[in-house]
This record gives sequence, structure tokens and C-alpha cells, in this order.
Amino acid sequence: MAKSTDNRYFIYRIAAIGALGGFLFGYDTGVISGALLFINETFQLDLITQEFIVSSVVLGALLSAALSGVLADRYGRRSMLLIAALLFILGTLAASLANNVSTLLIGRFTIGLAIGISSYTTPLFISEMAPAKHRGALVLLNAITITGGEAIAFLVDYSFAAEHAWRLMFAFGLLPAIGLLLGMLCLSETPHWLVLKGQVARATELLQRIRYKQEITTELKDIQHSFSLQQSNWRLLFSRTTRPVLIIGIVLGIFQQFLGINTIMYYGPTIFQATGLQTTQAQLLATFGMGIVNTVMSAVCVLLIDRVGRRKLLLVGSAMAALSLAVVGLAFKYTAGSNLAQWAAVLGLICYIAGYCISVGSLFWLLIAEIFPLSIRGLGMSLATAVQWGANFIVSMTFLSIIHQIGPSHTFWLYGGMAVLCFIYCYLWVPETKGVPLENIERNLAARRPSRELGLPPCNG
Repeated sequence: MAKSTDNRYFIYRIAAIGALGGFLFGYDTGVISGALLFINETFQLDLITQEFIVSSVVLGALLSAALSGVLADRYGRRSMLLIAALLFILGTLAASLANNVSTLLIGRFTIGLAIGISSYTTPLFISEMAPAKHRGALVLLNAITITGGEAIAFLVDYSFAAEHAWRLMFAFGLLPAIGLLLGMLCLSETPHWLVLKGQVARATELLQRIRYKQEITTELKDIQHSFSLQQSNWRLLFSRTTRPVLIIGIVLGIFQQFLGINTIMYYGPTIFQATGLQTTQAQLLATFGMGIVNTVMSAVCVLLIDRVGRRKLLLVGSAMAALSLAVVGLAFKYTAGSNLAQWAAVLGLICYIAGYCISVGSLFWLLIAEIFPLSIRGLGMSLATAVQWGANFIVSMTFLSIIHQIGPSHTFWLYGGMAVLCFIYCYLWVPETKGVPLENIERNLAARRPSRELGLPPCNG
């Protein structure tokens, strides 16, 4: 019994260290919302340069997410997270100490490279370490740390706003980056990757530390069987067999961004100014409040995910987001400038964030870590993540233009329409993967079962 307890706490330690990558993801994407206000005072930026500073992180993440899947399969999940930690440190130092715009852009782009690596490698690392019955909750620990990192970033922005200390806002990110580096140095590669590289003895030794004794032989056999099916290549990723899960990963990544969440994370002060909040500190504090809601609902999702299931949360959450965005649009259109408009918009945004968190906001990262076969998991997750970052870039670069052209009410209705489409897609095509061994999903893919049935028990023969 003591051995089982030791195994459990070892898994928790692995998940906690890995999830520091998620915290850095959230912190370094969120901190710019407040820091940009004061960077502009230091360097007297024009509008285009401000947009480049915001989007440089997204471009870096897009590039590394697209390229790093091959590297994760070649060099390992742990190795890529170590590289990400080093890039976080170097990029944060460059941004914090920048004496000119070029150095600041290089620093933020380097941080983006780190975010792109960690955004897909962290859930991959945790999912391959976690036992099936706890995989959902442990992988979603990463989602909590992403949203928690954003909330802490908004709080740090607020704390240093009076001093206009944007360098300190960036520098705070050094602490978790160093923690990720030191923590990953103490951990091993995943058993799946070790088997992928023919290191079965090391994989067995690791499984003895993180699984109950009676589970080891079965899981090792399943991993070996998964690897023996086919070797990793791009042709296999786009093949008829694996195309259904590739489409699911890409579509959910697009919906995760096209529901408009990063309009609040990147432009929260602008949105709250439109509701009537006048001071910079009040706008930052309101944005921090949205970050808290984001974090709390991500934690609620962890408590529910392995009880309620993925599909139900996706459907309930996307429906809730659609209705809430409809309310926000109505508040801006029919009661603009009134106290009623402020309260309706704020309450609508709270409900929107809650629905988003328990649907694609959190579950995209979990599902892409579950649905791809082992031999192409790195390629599949990196492509889905790259598409997600591309959609992120589109949203972040178009929000101000859209809201200027069609107004806030129609803008939020546009995002609400995307939530409706997300609901329909999830209902028709997304499978339930709660408690399903990753190898069962792979067998169903090989049998070419419909995508909605991938989480069902495999057919015999």
C-alpha cells in the first residue's frame, strides 16, 4: 500500500512540474495586456509597432508549434520542455532588459518559441505519464495553470501599474521558468517515448515507479502494440485512417480561438473601457477579475472532467458561451452607456468565460493529447497546436479592426455564432474519451470506426 501511495505522489509531482509550462504560457501571453500601456510611454510606439509587440509572441509560438512535433518524437518530450525552459529564461531576460524596440521584439519572439513548444509538449508529457483513470484531471492541471498564469499576469500588471514598471512585469516570469528548468532536470522521459525508441527496459523501470504492479505488463504490451502498427510520417498523419482525428484536432483548435477568448486576454482594458470604466487601473482590475473566473472554472472543469465526460462538457460549455455572447451583444446595442449595460456586459462576459473554460478552452488540450496514435502523436499535436496559434493570430490581429467596423454588439454576436457552430460540430463528430485507454482509441481508428465512436470498446477481431 505504501508503494501505491508513493506512485501516486510521484505522478502528482510529475504533473505539477510539467504544468509549469502551462503557467508560463498563460503568464507570458497575459502580461502584455498591461505592460503595453507603459512600454508605449518608454519608446513612443506607433500603432503598427504596438501590434507587432503583441503578435510577436503569437508568431513565435506558431513557428515552434509547427516545427517541434518532429523534434519531440526524435529527441523526447522531456528534452523539448528543457529547451522551452531555457528559451523562456533567455526571452524574459531580453524583454526585461531591452533598451530598444528591436531587443524587445526579439525577447518576445523568443518567449513565443518557448510557448509554442510547451503548449503541445506539456499536455503530451503529462498524458503519457498519467494512468488512464486520472489522465483527464492531470492533463487539465495544465489548463488550470494556463488560466492561472494569465490571472497572475493581470494581477502583476495591476500591482506595478502605479510605477509604470513594465520591466518588472516581464521579469516576474523568470521564477516559474527557472522552476521548470530545475524540475525537468529531475524527471525522466515518458514510457511511451522510451518504447518508441526501443528502450523497453527503461520504460519498464519507469512504469514500476508510476503504476500499480498489476497494470505494468498490460500497459507495456499496449504501448508496444501501438508502436508496432505503423511508423511516424506526415503521409500517415494525413491518411484516411487517421484523418478523422486530425480534423477533430484542427477544428477544435480553430474554435478555441474563434470563440474570441483572446479578445479579453489581449484587449481586456479596451473592452472594459467601452463598458464605461474610465481609469487604467479599473480596467486592469476588471481584466484581472475575468482572469480569476477563467482560473476558477478551469479548476471546476478538472473536478468534472473524469466524472461528467468530455462530450457533455463541450456541449454544455459551448451552448453557455453562445447564449452569454448574445447577452453581451444585446447589452452593447440596446443599453450602451448605462449602468445596466455595464452590469449586463460584465455578467455576460463572466458566464461566457465560464462556458468557454469547461468546453474548448480546456478540453482542446486534453483531446489532442488523447486522440492521436502514438506513432504520430507528436506530429498530430504539433500541427493542431500550430493551427490553433494561427487562429489566435487572426483573432488578435483583427479584433480592433472588426469592432471598429461593425461595432461591439455585432462583434460579440459574431463570436457567439462561432460558439453555435462549435456546439453542432462537437455533437456530430467529437467522441467521448473519458477513462478510455489511448490504445483503444488507436484500435478503433485502425478499424475505421466513425469519429464519434472512437471512445467505444474496440470491436473483436
